[in-house]
Amino acid sequence: MLPVQYEAYGLRWSSQVPMPELQILPNDATNNSDAVDVHIESSDLTALWESWDVGNDNFVAREGSLFFRIEDTGLFLMEQGKRIVVTPRSGADAKKVRLFILGTCMAVIMMQRGILPLHGSAVVINGWAYAFVGHSGAGKSTLSAALASRGYPLLTDDVVALTWDAGGRAIVSPGYPQQKLWQPSLDGFGMKEQDYATVHAEITKYAIPVQHYFHERAVPLAGVFELAPRPEEEHKSVQLVEVTGLERLHLLCSHTFRGGLVARQGLAQWLFETVSRLSASVEVGRLTRTGAEFTAFEMVDRITDHIRKGVHSGQ
Repeated sequence: MLPVQYEAYGLRWSSQVPMPELQILPNDATNNSDAVDVHIESSDLTALWESWDVGNDNFVAREGSLFFRIEDTGLFLMEQGKRIVVTPRSGADAKKVRLFILGTCMAVIMMQRGILPLHGSAVVINGWAYAFVGHSGAGKSTLSAALASRGYPLLTDDVVALTWDAGGRAIVSPGYPQQKLWQPSLDGFGMKEQDYATVHAEITKYAIPVQHYFHERAVPLAGVFELAPRPEEEHKSVQLVEVTGLERLHLLCSHTFRGGLVARQGLAQWLFETVSRLSASVEVGRLTRTGAEFTAFEMVDRITDHIRKGVHSGQ
């Protein structure tokens, strides 16, 4: 199969694996093969995996490459920030294979290229990017969807790719025009699950096309907000507080996408230097909420009021 060229996270990807989630580059932009940043290939890695003799470990890094195995899905190799090679297991769900390419594989490629991948979503508010980070299930995609419904375009979902411009500002590059929402979030937005496909067959998380409110250009970053639960006994439903001191570094490190793979690749010093630089240049805050009720729009009001007051470092 001839490769197709896509654009995501500020990089150009040439892929033998069809990636319908990504934006295809127009024909007039694909003539120069030298402009491709990363090649995605499908090939049999079985013998290579066996030769690496990794024992029971499913992840191994050597000389600028990272190799991992997902038992029911396949083998995945990322090399030097330039190449992803995939061996899908026979009968594997193609959506699940793509999920690992779009998530772990691309995040590792970013690390290898010096791009910081945060685990979160980002939207554009008044010309600035705001990233919302948190652990799985924290409500990052739900919050960004609620903001988008109020007219604030989505920049990226799940992985926030951070680089620096010539003036030293942190920049968020657009991801791709899709969000992933769990069933309770669909219910909260009044959306019907039968209108959307699941991310893959094993989970009730849905892929939501968002082309109509997707922002296609890179935007400077003004703030990073962690979404965190709060004990039920505290009464205030939604609260936004500033994160200060060394806690800022801890927050940014802990929400690096697949952060456990940083040290494996010998990139711990790079991560520390990168988050230190980021911490010094943007606002870092924490959004907390009590209970399991749908509070996305209350959180939207709290964030937009905060930004309207101009108390972030971007202005």
